[in-house]
Amino acid sequence: MKMSFKERLALDPRVAKVLVSLFVCVALYPFLGKYIVYPTYVFNAIYITAQLTKGATYKSSMERILGTIIGGLTGVVFYFIVPDNHFFMIPIAATIAVLWGYLFVGKFTPVIAVITVMVLVGKGEGEPVLYINNRMIDTLIGLAIGFLVYSFYPKKKTEMNRIFYDHAKACLVRIEKIIMKYHRKEALHNDLIEAWKGLQALKQERMTIVNDSSFVPKVEDTEPMLSLIHDLEQMLHNLEILYHHPVSDGAQAGLEEVIVFHEQTLSRLFEKTNSEIKVF
Repeated sequence: MKMSFKERLALDPRVAKVLVSLFVCVALYPFLGKYIVYPTYVFNAIYITAQLTKGATYKSSMERILGTIIGGLTGVVFYFIVPDNHFFMIPIAATIAVLWGYLFVGKFTPVIAVITVMVLVGKGEGEPVLYINNRMIDTLIGLAIGFLVYSFYPKKKTEMNRIFYDHAKACLVRIEKIIMKYHRKEALHNDLIEAWKGLQALKQERMTIVNDSSFVPKVEDTEPMLSLIHDLEQMLHNLEILYHHPVSDGAQAGLEEVIVFHEQTLSRLFEKTNSEIKVF
């Protein structure tokens, strides 16, 4: 299902949020520059932790903060264990940093291992504690900007609904064409495959809306979408049965009644779905 640039941006607001956050960061730099030692880490905090939902963004941010602290402390400890040859401690420290990730976060956390290694390779230029302190401040500034943008980012539930129902209408038009081909007794195999692909894309769009709390605050708001998808899916099932079980002279007894049932169900669902989509 082809989408315009505007539709892609609406379906992936994370990109827009990151771009806005980075713009705000650059605009504020003249005022916050004296507090920012490593601007790159401000940017990292923004685009790595920015997620679709507020909960996911918060979780990613907490992992970033926790990882910075744990990785920094690990690197500093090993730095001072062998201050003159801390390069030799990198393999051991990196291994322990990876284990810290599984212990505290429950998964591999790259930031812990990366900061540990950066401290040991001398990124802090002989001042590892000062380096971690500055990096922590820069990370917090980036996270604060990201959350600020998230809080004021416009909610586009209406736009998302419009895109969803436009694509649902496209699915229905495709089904209508298949029905016409069915009545003309033409081959439907390729058309049915494309219709199923379109329906799968529509399901994915609904899941995007459901999972993004910045668009839809309640899952119940998307239930009409779920009902619509169910009706479209049922129509495709009816068409599959009608296509693979055509009525012939040697048809089994009772097959004709089954065909009539599916044709009537298909017609009823088509009229119902068509009237629902017209509302939008």
